[in-house]
Amino acid sequence: MASRLTNEVTDAASDLLLGTARHRTMLFPRRRTTPRTARDFVAATLTEWCETSRLDDMRLCTSELVTNAVLHGAPVGRLVLVRVESLDAELRIEVHDSGEKRPTKRVPKESAVDGRGLLIVAATADSWGVKERTGPGKYVWAAFDRAKNGAAPILPHTTGPQGDTT
Repeated sequence: MASRLTNEVTDAASDLLLGTARHRTMLFPRRRTTPRTARDFVAATLTEWCETSRLDDMRLCTSELVTNAVLHGAPVGRLVLVRVESLDAELRIEVHDSGEKRPTKRVPKESAVDGRGLLIVAATADSWGVKERTGPGKYVWAAFDRAKNGAAPILPHTTGPQGDTT
């Protein structure tokens, strides 16, 4: 992955990783409509992969993480990258931006109308965190354990003929 989020790619890209994992990424502009568009991208990807056991939770976390990236992470003129991964043990959403400020979970005042995004992610996802990127920025991720969410384990890919070959 490039270390800078630029306007180089705007369409979804799907790649198979080693083993049984798969992922899909898409770059989004820093706009008010980006959280909705990113939610739709994640939902379409997971539906295509038949990974819908916690689709609503994953859409909610995507919305919260992308909203944070748009409002606080991505500098003006930069993009937000959303990555969906289907791994052996978990489903994972990553939101990358080129901003240097690391998000922190905080407890807002009761009357505040914002500041609850990471609290929602922490309560909804099985785990979450923040990692530095190579180059500028960071990514915030939310993971959903297969063992906890009722998703079927991914079976290893095999090559060659299946069944009896005689």
